[in-house]
Amino acid sequence: MSESTFTNPKDMTNFQLRLLTAVILMPIALIASVVGEVLFLIALLPVMCVGMLEFYVMEKDTTMQGSSLTGIPTGILVVIAFYLHIDWLWQIAVLACVVLTICLEFSRQPKKYRRALAQVGVTMCGLIYIAFPTAFLVSIRNIPSDGLIWLMVVFAITWGTDTFAYVCGRLFGKTKLAPIISPNKTVEGAIGGIMGAWIPAVVILLITGKFSLIFVPMIMIGPFLAVSGDLFESALKRFFKVKDSYVEGFNIFPGHGGVLDRIDALVWVATWVFLYLYLIGIV
Repeated sequence: MSESTFTNPKDMTNFQLRLLTAVILMPIALIASVVGEVLFLIALLPVMCVGMLEFYVMEKDTTMQGSSLTGIPTGILVVIAFYLHIDWLWQIAVLACVVLTICLEFSRQPKKYRRALAQVGVTMCGLIYIAFPTAFLVSIRNIPSDGLIWLMVVFAITWGTDTFAYVCGRLFGKTKLAPIISPNKTVEGAIGGIMGAWIPAVVILLITGKFSLIFVPMIMIGPFLAVSGDLFESALKRFFKVKDSYVEGFNIFPGHGGVLDRIDALVWVATWVFLYLYLIGIV
């Protein structure tokens, strides 16, 4: 969720590239979402894999870099397990990932057990941060009869927050939201994004006849998590001292900083909506 100001032609060119990317990719995302089933799964898996790769590469040259060799294949198995509704598959996959990562890292540095354990932990963080939210999206879409509606609610909260935060930030932004973490974001933009996201989410539920007071907390809290997810990813980049998350040769969203920059809010919102729907017995 960027609120950058355009002060030179280079900025405007980048904005045009971002806009072109969105125009091309958004219809693809919507078509895959509407069709669902295997097409939705196939559309998500490459994005998840690149996102996980970005996360692990972000930590390069540190003592805590996660293992893409074990993390990414495990992430794929986790998503497939949720798609097939086979709980034991993702549980065994995660357990195997822990064991294999421990063996791999200890074989590389047998005398540095603390470093190896830290790398195992970060590998698990990649699964929690990216793979499981992707699996949650698959589960939401696969809800019988109403899956597309709830998926659109997730998108409405995420994209609504993003769009209104950008517009309000550009028009009214004066007060920095988190200047150390993300200098371009403003309080006014965040407020506009949060309030703006409520509108499309409520409209979708009203049009489809699914609106109920029980869903009000889910919709009210969702945009706050979208903003938090964006700030969290910015904090990660600051912590690991990288400007953009994308990996050279894997920048599948031209004009954007990387996959993580595009899904930073989505993974938080997807997790929240999935857990909420699970608790009330819909998933």
